[in-house]
Amino acid sequence: MSTPELALAQASAEIKALQESVASLDKKLSQLLSTKLHAHETQKRQPLTAFDVLTGPSMPKSRSTAALDRLNAQSVSNSEEVAMATTRVVMHQIVLPSDTDALGICFGGQVLGWIDVCAGLAAKTVARGPCVTASVDAVHFLRPCRVGSVAIIAAMVNRTFQSSLEVGVRVEEEDMLTGARHHCCSAYLTFVSVMARPGPGRAAKPLPKIVPGTQHQREIFRAAELRRQERLVHRNKLKQDPALAAQLAESRLQPVTYREASPTLAPAIQVQTVSGKKHGVSPDFTLAHMTQLIMPQHANSLGITFGGQVMRWMEQCAYIAASRVGRGGHLLTGSMDSIVFTQPTRVGDVMYITAQVTGIFTSSAEVMISVCGETPTEREVFYCGDAFATVVSVNRTGGTVDIPFTLELETGAEKQRCAGAEVRRQERLEVNALLYPQANTQLHADQTWGTKCMLQHSHMCDER
Repeated sequence: MSTPELALAQASAEIKALQESVASLDKKLSQLLSTKLHAHETQKRQPLTAFDVLTGPSMPKSRSTAALDRLNAQSVSNSEEVAMATTRVVMHQIVLPSDTDALGICFGGQVLGWIDVCAGLAAKTVARGPCVTASVDAVHFLRPCRVGSVAIIAAMVNRTFQSSLEVGVRVEEEDMLTGARHHCCSAYLTFVSVMARPGPGRAAKPLPKIVPGTQHQREIFRAAELRRQERLVHRNKLKQDPALAAQLAESRLQPVTYREASPTLAPAIQVQTVSGKKHGVSPDFTLAHMTQLIMPQHANSLGITFGGQVMRWMEQCAYIAASRVGRGGHLLTGSMDSIVFTQPTRVGDVMYITAQVTGIFTSSAEVMISVCGETPTEREVFYCGDAFATVVSVNRTGGTVDIPFTLELETGAEKQRCAGAEVRRQERLEVNALLYPQANTQLHADQTWGTKCMLQHSHMCDER
């Protein structure tokens, strides 16, 4: 054998030996990772990354660990189980003047938008694909976020189901001067994974199972199933009772674009407020309309409108409607009842948002918001969802201000909406009683942003 051929053979043998050594090292590394991660799961500790297994969690990462990080991400995405603690997403937002009202309090719709974005990131991370907001459970605003403070939004996936998943969100305000933190609100959102359902040319990608690691997480895990069953009962109730579904459809607010014999602009409500005196007003005089063209910045990567953006518009429209009767006080959103998005809108569609006061109480008012969409090329309006917001009238010191109006009901639909408002108010009172068990006085829904908002609140919700 000639010298060049001999050198080539030796080089080939060395390369082969090196490849076998690398393969052996990869096998040992995989076994080590599997053993450590399995031992961690058995001991119910915080999840370890591939970097933590090899070097310990206290050592700083360097660029040389990038490959290990990719390996860890791949192992998580391909696994059938995901630790609940690893699904957390945290956002910090400075509350800017553009986010607040005249008193420097952040609009409730802005907070709902942040909640939807943070929860959507957590859902997308677990699903490893696009997710859309299907519903939002009732949100009660316990304390305001003020201008100049930091809003901390923490989301965590509570449980996954066949093609949907529930995400819990907690919002806190942090004072940048003192460092004091206060719980502002909590929310539960349901997302649907697009990849979890089969599509053209692709099979369904099942969602991984969420594994709780602590007793508190196990309680959250069980509560998520109970909430899901409640949502299914409500949905099936409408399916099994066509008369009730038709009644609800009849009470929905129609966009002004397709309302015949309806004035373009309702008369302005201008009365001199006198303490103790109530003025009658027609619910039609409180109507507020918003028409929005869905632009790319309003939608996700699939072109579907962000649920948080829709909720932001809904809260603004409800605020305008409530201002028609909230003369003499400053208005704050106290709560937003559960929202179910029945049909999405997409980029290029037109969204019609209509709000009307459906009930007036001592110092609070309930506002109904109906959302419809329209594809201009098809010119057919479709229903997207309804919501009910509670708006409270307060003064600059946080005390409640009586609303100087009562509703004068004329049509059957108006009477039906008002009757429903009384039922929903009682439900909110029950929720308030659970949120504030330490209060020994009778609770009223319109006190949410008054003196009660100064009470400390500690009901169970998601971990930070």
